[in-house]
Amino acid sequence: MCRLTSQPHIRFLADSDQLKKQSGSIMKFLSFLLLIALYSLQVQAKTNCFANEKCSDCIQDIECIWCIEPYASISNGTTPIHCANKDIDKQTWCSESKIVDPAKVYIIDKNDKLQSHEDGTATQIGPQKVRLTLRKGEEFMLPFQYRQAENYPVDLYYIMDLSASMEEHREKLAKLGGKLAETMRNLTSNFRLGFGSFVDKTDMPFISTVPAKINSPCSFRKQGEIVHCVPPYSFKNHMSLTDNSKAFSEEVKKAKVSGNLDFPEGGFDAVMQAMVCKKEIGWRDQARHLIVFSTDADFHIAGDGKLAGVVEPNDAKCHMENNKYTHDLIYDYPSISQINYVAKQNNINLIFAIVKGKGNDRIVKIYERLQQRIENSVAGGLTQNSDNVVSLVAENYNKIVDTVAITDNSGNEVEIKYSSKCSKPKENGCSNIHVGEIIDFTATIRPLQCQKSGAPPQIIKIKPEGIDESLQIELTVTCDCPCEHNYHPDFISQSPNCTDHGDLQCGVCRCNPGRFGRNCECDRTTSITDDISDCKPNINSTEICSGLGSCKCGKCECVKRPSPQIIYGKFCHCDNYSCKRNNGQVCSGKDNGICDCGQCKCLAGWTGEACECPDTNTTCIAPNSEGAVCSGQGSCACGECQCFVVDEFRYSGKYCEECPSCPGQRCEELRNCVECQAYKSGVYSPSDCLIKCTAFTVSVIDKINEEDTYENVKICRTPDNSGCTIIFQYTYDESNEIMVTAQRTKICSERVDILTIMLLVIGSIVLAGIILLVIWKVGTTIHDRQEYAKFEKERASAKWNRSDNPLYKKATSEFKNPLYNQ
Repeated sequence: MCRLTSQPHIRFLADSDQLKKQSGSIMKFLSFLLLIALYSLQVQAKTNCFANEKCSDCIQDIECIWCIEPYASISNGTTPIHCANKDIDKQTWCSESKIVDPAKVYIIDKNDKLQSHEDGTATQIGPQKVRLTLRKGEEFMLPFQYRQAENYPVDLYYIMDLSASMEEHREKLAKLGGKLAETMRNLTSNFRLGFGSFVDKTDMPFISTVPAKINSPCSFRKQGEIVHCVPPYSFKNHMSLTDNSKAFSEEVKKAKVSGNLDFPEGGFDAVMQAMVCKKEIGWRDQARHLIVFSTDADFHIAGDGKLAGVVEPNDAKCHMENNKYTHDLIYDYPSISQINYVAKQNNINLIFAIVKGKGNDRIVKIYERLQQRIENSVAGGLTQNSDNVVSLVAENYNKIVDTVAITDNSGNEVEIKYSSKCSKPKENGCSNIHVGEIIDFTATIRPLQCQKSGAPPQIIKIKPEGIDESLQIELTVTCDCPCEHNYHPDFISQSPNCTDHGDLQCGVCRCNPGRFGRNCECDRTTSITDDISDCKPNINSTEICSGLGSCKCGKCECVKRPSPQIIYGKFCHCDNYSCKRNNGQVCSGKDNGICDCGQCKCLAGWTGEACECPDTNTTCIAPNSEGAVCSGQGSCACGECQCFVVDEFRYSGKYCEECPSCPGQRCEELRNCVECQAYKSGVYSPSDCLIKCTAFTVSVIDKINEEDTYENVKICRTPDNSGCTIIFQYTYDESNEIMVTAQRTKICSERVDILTIMLLVIGSIVLAGIILLVIWKVGTTIHDRQEYAKFEKERASAKWNRSDNPLYKKATSEFKNPLYNQ
């Protein structure tokens, strides 16, 4: 019995071991195949250059070089290989003199010394002009320097809102005109000042068109006299730029206020005309250009002109006659992007001086947001009587000149990145710079696209924002080979190597129309050749034309796809549709990148496998943060901040600016005082609150918008002892005094009454049961009544007595004698 039971068991163990050995062999075989596949992929990756058929296509890949020799080949191949990777063994492949590998060329044409000149001009960037020749995709690190000039000229044009509510501020500006000029001349002796004003478009609904209101839209009492407003206008240039500060004060004093109907003003029309009317305003080329824009109201934007039937988009051109804007009823208000673009083009810095006052905080916040949309602009608040206008202009002027940001006009065809060596680097520039300090910059230039054949070199200007000086780069992108032209010695027309049916260009036959083949030996009628080695990327390949084409006379003819999809390449190995996608678009769309041979080639400003990420840290830098990426507490990945965890303290926020648990945050420190002052609750009694919470007074508002944060404003969400959440924010004023604002109501979650919930659940179940029983009883009653009614109907229709059976017959018969008893 033991042998009978043990033999199958032993056989099973033996079979199991055999299976394990077989599976091990199979795994080894699969691993071997995987290694072969990986090696094939590696070889294919290294031989991507081999598929290029033309020299111009070859050199557009910076990893590829071209051989002009007609029979260039690699040691293990039988097909001539003209385009190869740079790491190929050149001695066995091609003569050194026959290799086409264009070198980069860098020539400095002008490099004046950085200095300030006696006539007020200066040289602040160097070199000034260079020539650069690169291949497509090739990087070049171009060094240049910037030096802030001493006593650099400044042109300041003051644009004031002269609606009736600004009368007090106009008078104050007239008195402070001399002080403003004196303060600016302490910063630079070469200073000029100008003045202009605006109201709004001169038509309904912006102004009243009643004849009496047109001539005098408003009136007010001043020093016991009634003052009538002047007729409204869009923009008026009262005084072009001049060095006469007394004339400025007089012009401001003579200017009269006007009036309009709606609250927003037409200030953007005035800003646009002041920027583009260079001759009328008197802007100098070699000077810093400042526009101070003063108002107490918000602004009309593009599209608002439709209210008056003005639908033509603003053309950003000068339309001034007799120092007045004449096309306000022809062109719409300019857009914010137009203002930003024109300001950059004309090297103009905008300073928004907004009148602060009771209920006017919203207007100040609007312009603080606007400065984030207009580059190189700042916004600040004026006191109720504009006493601080001089200090505001001087302070913001210092902010502008103490910071340099480098820009260029390269577009999407050339990618340029900047780095600098300075104490406080920021995005594309530096802050906290000093007069005379030389800052070293490096511009990493990489052309992404080829220029059209015969097109002149591209002119790129690299310049500091707000200054009319630049480093001019004459960029040539090498995208073709000299040997492809008929003047080159290696160009042979109707060469014998091409069976006299084609030209030998760069060692390759370019066949006449109707001819095919490596040596132009085939014509259009030639059938598929028996020798298909020319249609394979290498001798070990089994696929002909990558399985996406047919081989005709040694040349792949790729399958045609619906436009715009294309299959191309020497071996039909490339296409323009199989790249990675983002939001359903190949390479995130044509504005981000193009698909070339299965890989996304990103345009300037984009990166990532699908060109989905902005190639800049700008979106990771908080406004007015001096260029700190993610506030220095995170890294920028794909345009978003990924915050660090430092010493178990986690940073958060859009710019990693928040860290509620960090020692530097004062949320927990301030919580008790905020709770006792704003909500009359907490650990402090009213008497303790008066003693311990004297450092600040809490202001209470209806709601704190946590998404609407500004510089140096900290948002706190802290729980109190009752389980509610207190929301408050704190910041510091100019005297470094803390200012705290709390939300009027706490956020409290309602307590859960478990007993009530249980009773409600039980009651719901019982009620549901009762309802089901009632439904069942009603249903059965209705059904029984229907059946009974059916029964009664059948009984009524019967033709015999219910007690008699019509089929029954008695066993006896009875007969009566009709004469009985007669």
